[in-house]
Amino acid sequence: MILGREFDDLAEHYDATRGGEGRGDEYASDIDELLGPRDGLVLEIGVGTGVVALGLARRGRRVVGLDVSSPMLARALPRLGPVLVRSDATEMAIATSSVDCAVSVWVLHAVGDPPALFREAARVIRPRGRYVVCTAQHAAPDDVVGQIIKAMAAQVDERRGALRPRGVTLDEVIEWASPAGFSPSVRQLERTWESTKAEELYAIEHRVWPALRELDEETAKEVADPVVDALRAVPGNVFLHRATSDVVVFDLP
Repeated sequence: MILGREFDDLAEHYDATRGGEGRGDEYASDIDELLGPRDGLVLEIGVGTGVVALGLARRGRRVVGLDVSSPMLARALPRLGPVLVRSDATEMAIATSSVDCAVSVWVLHAVGDPPALFREAARVIRPRGRYVVCTAQHAAPDDVVGQIIKAMAAQVDERRGALRPRGVTLDEVIEWASPAGFSPSVRQLERTWESTKAEELYAIEHRVWPALRELDEETAKEVADPVVDALRAVPGNVFLHRATSDVVVFDLP
């Protein structure tokens, strides 16, 4: 199953804390170059509020979006129109061999059974189709705020104990996809973007980060309070981020 229902009550503030249409368009620009001809149908698995799908549509792509969260889809609807499907990614309400390619951006960490997602992706994508997956992002050593958030994520995983870590690795993703018949090709993309101190503080203090919501209130506060103090101590009110994003292009035979 997709654990994405945890995003239901985050939808209202999701874009404001994730870069919105501007950042979505940057991802769409990179992904568009990896998808091949523009005459096919693209399925975005985990479409969320639709910012990446909107960027692809603006580049001439025909896009269908799938997500399990109704509030997130409600945010996507004004951007994409009625080309949205509410469905769990591990049991997609999509016909077999009905799309030419698929895309997922920061979705696998929210899926309870990733191999099932890849089996379903292999089912709905036509032969010789492609699945582009953004898997992990690594903050540059000099991205002060990125390193603070990275340390927080490690703390969350430690407090979650035996639960699967929130992040995913390239090796895991390739291992999950292989039994479904996908052949991987790994790309690394350099990214820069800005956020404000207010946005970063809001995301932590209001537990907009879904991982924090998996902790009980007392534990979440123990993890979040030092992060809030560290962010407040960073000079300036606008933060420049630099990171490397791992993207895997999976091809079907």
